[in-house]
Amino acid sequence: MDAIISAAVRPVLAEVSRRTISSVIDFFAEKKGLYDLQHYKNNYLDYCAGALQVKTLVSVDKVFHVDDIFVSLDVRKAGTKTRIAINDITTLDNHRVLLIKGLAGQGKSTILRKVLSNNSKNLQRLPIFYELKNYKGEPIEEAISKGLKSAGVDLTEYAVKKLFSSSNVKVYLDAFDEVKPQYRSMLLDDIRRLVNAFQCHVVCTTRPDTEIDSLSEFETYIMCELSEKQIFGIIDKMSVDADKADELQSALKHSPFHKSKDSILKSPILVVLFCISYNIGEEIPSTLSQFYSNIFDAVFHRHDNIKGKVNRIRHWNDNRRIYRLIFECLCFISQRAGAGSFDEDSLVRFISEALLYLDEDPKAASKAREELVAITNLIIEDGFNEYRYVHKSIQEFFAASFVVSMPYKKKVGFYRKCFKEFEFYTLFMNTLFFLEELDYYDYYGHGFVPAVSEVFSLPMAKITEDIEFSAGIVGDFLQNMHARVSLTSYRSKGKETVEVDISRFMLESDSTRPVLLHLIFGFCSDHIELTLNETEWAELSLLKGKKIGDGVYDVPLGTYFERLRKDPLRETNDLLMLGFNVLIRRDYDTAVEKLASRDKSLSGMDYFDF
Repeated sequence: MDAIISAAVRPVLAEVSRRTISSVIDFFAEKKGLYDLQHYKNNYLDYCAGALQVKTLVSVDKVFHVDDIFVSLDVRKAGTKTRIAINDITTLDNHRVLLIKGLAGQGKSTILRKVLSNNSKNLQRLPIFYELKNYKGEPIEEAISKGLKSAGVDLTEYAVKKLFSSSNVKVYLDAFDEVKPQYRSMLLDDIRRLVNAFQCHVVCTTRPDTEIDSLSEFETYIMCELSEKQIFGIIDKMSVDADKADELQSALKHSPFHKSKDSILKSPILVVLFCISYNIGEEIPSTLSQFYSNIFDAVFHRHDNIKGKVNRIRHWNDNRRIYRLIFECLCFISQRAGAGSFDEDSLVRFISEALLYLDEDPKAASKAREELVAITNLIIEDGFNEYRYVHKSIQEFFAASFVVSMPYKKKVGFYRKCFKEFEFYTLFMNTLFFLEELDYYDYYGHGFVPAVSEVFSLPMAKITEDIEFSAGIVGDFLQNMHARVSLTSYRSKGKETVEVDISRFMLESDSTRPVLLHLIFGFCSDHIELTLNETEWAELSLLKGKKIGDGVYDVPLGTYFERLRKDPLRETNDLLMLGFNVLIRRDYDTAVEKLASRDKSLSGMDYFDF
């Protein structure tokens, strides 16, 4: 069910959506003077329809309307446990600014398109859809203007800004987490401006723990794990017929891979990959990494009509293993370059470099590109001269497989860089998730354990008591954790009122800060209680805060603790200890014992006398 946008064929908009969007376009022409929008009405309707077209991993050569393949998914409002169903009537229109957060493959982008579809049928709002992976640091109105022009809608930046000024517009921003790290702070400022300076509605999607969490204006919804009913619903949608669906569901029920209330298939992408794998007779694996590892072979020899193996002729190389090695290297170097999609020249260049690494002829890159795209379907051609991975988690897993096979010194360097440089860690964060399982001893032995030991001055042994945090760590936490407070004054009935908006405490960026401190500080920010009332926050901001904009102030955490008449050092130590115990302690203790046990075995057995 997890889907990708497609521009393969001319899209068609449902009649009810077409009427609704047409009427809004006419409104902007008549009431706001945006005659260019009306001039490009047909192109705009095609652009909206294109945003609602998807492919599935099961049928990558077929295009569907999102309504036709959507299975109801659940979200929950942040801070609550109540599940809210996203179905055929859900508009999520109860708040002007929404953030949808979810893990890789949970269906964030599909939900965004489904909400767009529902809104276009039921609400008089003009939809503007923009994939944030295309953002390159320009003002958001310029970026969207370029996106519209590429769809045949020639609107100027001024016209886009004029649209933003209306509450009859809803802006759909997909995948903040896919923005390159160097552009994120600029985009964050632009989204803040979009939210606070304009009247349009905004819906944005992202993976958890990205910089956009710092925007307090968003009402946040979090993707829920799939229920068994939803898992089976996706299998029904993805199967070629009812018999195949019954077979897949029966196999799943009898597998250790799945229990009715605890299935490894927690997200739509995993259910779809399960359907692909099991359709060709693969055994159902017991771990997530094993599951992903089987995918390459599964799609490499997929069935036609899910019957009998397909004998394909390889025009470049008959060795299936070499394709896997090329693909793994391609995934790593493209991820290192920050590229999840690319034009044909870039893809050929990446493959050429992979061939060179494998001591193969780089001149065969074009032919190898044809084979990889045609046979595996893990990279697909999507629109004109654009290629992309069918899902980002595919790139991340096979990049992890490549790291496992790296020359020893390079692998050690990779792990050290991951735990030393936060931007590099951010690039490979989800790859490290797979490496923790695929490459346990090197991941911990060369990455996690030495990093913990260095940052917190610990011996490489099990921790037997509470640790002491250095003055540098405590000071960094108190000085560089800031709450952002926005004060807005307005007069009503002759009386001046100040509206106060407070974000949670967020970490001030510092590229020299160790990765582990970034993670612990981020965890701690969620556990700082904001107990002052609005009047007290306003007074604290004006007296002790740092003014960073018109009516906007930064308040350091240390200043906040002092206002509460709490001991900053004690409060900080308690918070840091909580973060350390939750994120690090158990993994560190387990790893140092396993590493020591392995070293003892290697030195104590005659089998390893070399």
